[in-house]
Parts: sequence; C-alpha cells; structure tokens
Amino acid sequence: MFSSLATNKEEWYVIRVISWTEENVRQSLLQRRETFSLEDYILEIFVPTHDSISVKASGEKVKKKKNIFPWYILVKMIVTNESWYIVRNTPNVTWFLGAWTVPVPVRWEELDKLKWVLSEKSEEYKTNLKLGDFVTISTWPFEGSEGKVIEINEEKWLLKVNVNLLGRDTPVELDFANVKVKK
Repeated sequence: MFSSLATNKEEWYVIRVISWTEENVRQSLLQRRETFSLEDYILEIFVPTHDSISVKASGEKVKKKKNIFPWYILVKMIVTNESWYIVRNTPNVTWFLGAWTVPVPVRWEELDKLKWVLSEKSEEYKTNLKLGDFVTISTWPFEGSEGKVIEINEEKWLLKVNVNLLGRDTPVELDFANVKVKK
C-alpha cells in the first residue's frame, strides 16, 4: 500500500513536535528505534540548541540550553513504511514538514543555512542589568569602584560603566560577570 515510501537513501527530515517536548521526543525516538531494531533506518535525531547564559544581578551565571527552532527536531533516516510509521506515531510528534502522507526531506541548502545559524548562535548572553543601574565592579583594576551602566552589548557580553576616576566620569568596558548591582 505504501511501497512508494521506501527509499534506500538517508535524508534529513524536519518533524514538528508539541512545544517544550523536543528533548523528550528525541529520547523517545532513540528508545523506539532500539526497541523496533531500526538503528539502520533511524540514524540520527537532532534538537537544534545553543547555550543561553544569563547573569543575575548578583553576578551569578546561569547556563541553559535554548532551542533555536522551538517545536521542531531533525531526524536523519532512511524512509521505509516501518521507520516512517514509528517516527510519526511517537508521542508528541504532530507531523513531518512537507506533507503528512509523504515525508519530504530537507534540501541541502536548508541544512547549510541551519549549520550557519548554529555556528553563529553557539552561545547567547543575557543580563537583567538595565541602562542607568548603579553597579559595583568586582575585578581588578577597578575592584570596589561604583558606576552607572551607560551601554549594554548582549551579543559580546559587555557593558560600559561610567566610573569616577580622578574627579572625571570615565567609561569603562566590562564583562557582565565583573559587576554586581549596587543595593
């Protein structure tokens, strides 16, 4: 009935999943491919993520994995009736990208774009510091100095703080982790 699904070529497919279940679906697929002896057909399961690092007002760094494409995972597989059935009937999988009746592989150009996005977005830095906050610097040579945040660059994880040096406000560029919000 579905003999047209069988291919001998391994391809990447995008699968839509229920939000916040990406890692659970990946684990389920790994388990199901082993249970049904499909290791030669379901080859790789990939959740595109990057590290998100937040710096709290206390200077504490919090590192979390953040999905680049929420609701989607990628599966490298050889499509057969059985492998397609197992993947699409995994809990929290809603559909394959393309058409539900025939899975459509990702084009190589799209995979190259994804690789570029992953390389560019390997880490993301965030802080709860705001412009105008008063901070205390916690590293040499300005350790103990206080100043006002005048610029925040989340891409580079840097901020500029106006510090009074020799009676003049002087902008100093610092790493997020090198300051604490003054209480």
